[in-house]
Amino acid sequence: MKFKDVKEDSDNLSFFTKTYKNKTVSYDDRIDILREFTGKSERTVRKWAVKLNLKERVDSIPKELKEAKNKVFNKDKKRFIITWAQNNTPIHERFFTNMKTYAKKIDADIHVIAGRYRNPTSVFVDAKHDHWHKAVKPYLDANRHDIHKYVSIMSDIKIQPTAVNPMNGLQGVSGINSCVFGAPKMQMEMIPVLEGNKPKMMLTSGACTVNNYTDSKAGKKGEFHHNLGFVIVEIKDDETFFVRQVTATDDGNFNDLNYNVSFIGKVKKLKFKTLSEKLQWNDDNFRVDHIEYVGKTKIKKNKKVSAIILGDIHYGHHDQRVLDKTLNFMDKLKPENVILHDIFDGYSISHHEMKDPFAQYSKEIHNKNNLGKEIDEMLDGLKPFEKYDNVIVVRSNHDDFIDRWLKNGDWKQQPTPKNSLLYMDYSGRLLKQYSSGDDIKGIIPELVNERYPKFKTLGRSDSYRVNGWELGQHGDVGANGSRGSLNQFRKLNTKMVVGHYHSPGRKENVLAVGTLTKLRLGYNKGPSSWAQSNIIIHEDGKPQHITFIDDEYTTLF
Repeated sequence: MKFKDVKEDSDNLSFFTKTYKNKTVSYDDRIDILREFTGKSERTVRKWAVKLNLKERVDSIPKELKEAKNKVFNKDKKRFIITWAQNNTPIHERFFTNMKTYAKKIDADIHVIAGRYRNPTSVFVDAKHDHWHKAVKPYLDANRHDIHKYVSIMSDIKIQPTAVNPMNGLQGVSGINSCVFGAPKMQMEMIPVLEGNKPKMMLTSGACTVNNYTDSKAGKKGEFHHNLGFVIVEIKDDETFFVRQVTATDDGNFNDLNYNVSFIGKVKKLKFKTLSEKLQWNDDNFRVDHIEYVGKTKIKKNKKVSAIILGDIHYGHHDQRVLDKTLNFMDKLKPENVILHDIFDGYSISHHEMKDPFAQYSKEIHNKNNLGKEIDEMLDGLKPFEKYDNVIVVRSNHDDFIDRWLKNGDWKQQPTPKNSLLYMDYSGRLLKQYSSGDDIKGIIPELVNERYPKFKTLGRSDSYRVNGWELGQHGDVGANGSRGSLNQFRKLNTKMVVGHYHSPGRKENVLAVGTLTKLRLGYNKGPSSWAQSNIIIHEDGKPQHITFIDDEYTTLF
């Protein structure tokens, strides 16, 4: 259809005009109807409306959204809670109550990022225009805020809640600042920065509204990955900040560090808008907006967590200050399972530098090629974990350094003779493993179990599950022996936490820890995305990154 077909045909002009001015239908829906009618793009339909003097740009923006675009943040606050709310959708009342109570407890400023999503099949829509639940209006935010020298809240960026990777293409919009985006999926990504800069984290917020998606492939995927949750930003001083995600259970309760926040109450009544709706009630068509609760939020301190997964340690290159802070955290929140990755570094016999005479010379004069010393440092470093009942040593790629040295090297041609006896000793051990017919774990697991027989050392394909999470994989090996990545593991339909990358990350229910090494080790030259970070699995089964900046991770303790 051409413009003259609308302008010069009275029937077409009448339909176009009546549809465009029909305010009983949302503006977006009217544009969609006219797109189908004319066979033109949204941009063309809007142009034609201007030519016909029908344009209504101002009226298309809801009043609460206009106010949200002018929201300012409280500069006196040192903590911020950021979540996301969908238009024309009920909040999760228990979760929202819990979140507000927790914000009051920790003196945090709440920001609810205004999300817009058109769902013609929604059972909740009963308004002529977009609106947001009355409970979120005091906190509704559609503005951008630099709440710290290195942190921004990106409330002005609209992201489709069904987006597979919500932050894709947005890596540069906040400059060097870490940033929080509004989206119901829980994702986290580290962006490489030059040495001397603060780590740059990109995070999505989770939602405070119930899931409300179209009956489509994209809608069903969005519903599956919908998370109740929020991001906490803590400001320590002008240079230091802390950021972490909080994920709630379906009943709206959540844990943050050592705090448990739960709604204690009962159903007050069921609410129905029509008699027909009431007659059709059953457990299968349960809707959260049918329920009204009476009760209050209770905040208590946890004494334990289901598991802690430490960042890759690499004894010898580890950061003792961060490791000490981690052990101190474990004293506060005693983990039922302790998961360790890359406890051995292998710098002394690294195949990466075996044929570099200059690197070997440097190692020789600084005694950095002493394998026995490196092994002793690793075994001594594991002693603080001895008091825990379930310590799991995940088979990692740096464990393979010794086995590779034994298989590919020649003790008579080593750069230094100081490792010759160990070469012969460990070769004999490896031969016995191969002759036994049992699973071959390698030298590092054998040495660990000699000193710490209670520790459980895993093989490459071993599984170790805690509270529904697979914690037995290091992350370097993917499907069919390929290189592992979070994007690959997210396709396995298995909740997982892995190590290896030294860059913490999250793709919904697949997470990676960071590192507990120093942030610069010589081989991560140029921009680096490394960060010192552990992960805890709370007793409710929800994970949480604990990320260090300047050797600290929170202002709450």
